[in-house]
Amino acid sequence: MTPVLDRFAIVPRNAWENPRIPSRLELRFAPDGDCTRMFVLTQDPPWRAIRAFRNSLDQALVHLHNVSGGVLAGDSLHLSIDAAPSARVQVTSIGASRIYRRGPDRPAACVSTSIRIGDGALLEYLPDVIIPFAGSRFRQSTSVSLASNAGFIGWEMIAAGRIASGEVFAFDSFHSECSVRSDIRPLALERYTLIPAERSAQSIARWGRFRYTATLYICHTGVAQPRWRDLESKLNELAFAETSISVRWGVSTLTAHGVVVRGLALEAHQITEGLQKFWEHGKQEIWGEAAIPPRKIH
Repeated sequence: MTPVLDRFAIVPRNAWENPRIPSRLELRFAPDGDCTRMFVLTQDPPWRAIRAFRNSLDQALVHLHNVSGGVLAGDSLHLSIDAAPSARVQVTSIGASRIYRRGPDRPAACVSTSIRIGDGALLEYLPDVIIPFAGSRFRQSTSVSLASNAGFIGWEMIAAGRIASGEVFAFDSFHSECSVRSDIRPLALERYTLIPAERSAQSIARWGRFRYTATLYICHTGVAQPRWRDLESKLNELAFAETSISVRWGVSTLTAHGVVVRGLALEAHQITEGLQKFWEHGKQEIWGEAAIPPRKIH
C-alpha cells in the first residue's frame, strides 16, 4: 500500500504530565484528487495515528495506536473522527484493547468515540477485541452521525476477560453506550451495564455459556428500506448457515438506513471469521464493493 499522508497538521498540546488527565485524538479525512488524506488535529499521548495508507479501493487506511499498551484505571480517552464529504476511510486498531485492573481508589477507565460522516462519504471502523481484565472498571460511549448519502460499517468485539488466564467475567463492571443517527433521526440507541458480581453475565438472558460477543452495524443513509429488508433476509440465511452449538448469529433491520448483526461465540476466531463474512456480504450488496481487510502493522 502507498502512503497517502505526506502532509498533516498537529495542533500542539500541553505536555502530558499525568497519565490520568483527559487525552484526545482528533482526526479529519478529506478527499484530495483520487485519494483521501488524513489530518491530525489533536494528538495527546497515549494516542498515536502515524500515517494513512491507500488501499486498493482508494480508502485512507489508518491504524490507531495506544502506546501505553492498554487502558489504565482513571484514563479518560477521547477519539474524534470526521470524514468530510466524499471521503473514503478505513480505521482499525493495532491490537486488542486491554482494560487493566483498577487500583485502590482509582476511578473507572473511560473511552469515548465520536464519528461524523459527511455527504457521500464512507467510513469503516474495525477495531480489535476489547479485553476487560479481572478487577477492571470500564465505561465507553460511541456516537456516529451520518449526513445524507453517507455510509458507515462498524463493529465491536468484546471478550469475557483473559480467557487463557482463567479470567472469565472477573471484571468489576463494563458499561457501554452507543448511538447511530442520521441527520433527521436516531437509527440505533443502545445502553447496558455488566456487573458480574451482582448479576451473572452467564445467565441465559445475557452471554450464557459463550465467551465472546460482537456487534456489526451496516448503514447507508438514502438507501430505501426494502433493500435493507432484502439484505436482512440474505444475512439471516448466512447467520443460519454459520450458527452452530458453539456460535450464534442473528440479523435485524434498524428503524431506517441499516442493519445490525449480533453474535456470540465460544472462541475468538469464530467471532472474527463470522464478522468478516457478514461484512463482505453487506458491503457487496449495498456498495457493490469488496471488503478489504486492513493490513496489520506488527
